[in-house]
Amino acid sequence: MAARTALGRVYGGASPTAPLQSGPVSSPKVSQPATRTVAPRHRGHSLAPEHLGELGAGAALVTAIGGMAIFIAAIAMTVSGLTLPSRYAGTEPPPNVGQLGMGQVVGGIGLLVLGILIVGGAAALLGGLQRSRPFAVSISAITALLGLIGFLLLVTPSRRDFVLLAALGVAVVAFGGSAVILARLRR
Repeated sequence: MAARTALGRVYGGASPTAPLQSGPVSSPKVSQPATRTVAPRHRGHSLAPEHLGELGAGAALVTAIGGMAIFIAAIAMTVSGLTLPSRYAGTEPPPNVGQLGMGQVVGGIGLLVLGILIVGGAAALLGGLQRSRPFAVSISAITALLGLIGFLLLVTPSRRDFVLLAALGVAVVAFGGSAVILARLRR
């Protein structure tokens, strides 16, 4: 009873027998749904760039990771070729010790350039740079072709390095698959 009299005093003298709740509060307005004149657009995953979609972004990411791996291996190969003469410090070096590491140095520098091109192409593609798709596709295809040539050259000798063969096989599949996926994407 005290609550009703308090409400009556606050809101201007409501009678003690008045209901405690008011009637339903609603708007009689009925709104029509808006008509859509634009076709709904497919949205890519929130982390994938819209111009690539999920599959293309995954292929570009695989290419970038492979390019970083090639870059790191190229640095190791170059350093190994440059430090080859120091391995003969305590023993009698061969007469052509200065030329022994040149193949590794030249190959390492070539792989270093290839790794930079791969990572640059993938980064440009992920960043949405115009005309970066043909560059990324061609670099990935060239890398897959070089990996396939290396794989075929290593299969024929009698002393096969199975770890290197497996690495080259994975590289051929990864870069070749990325090139095919990126080439087939709709523009």
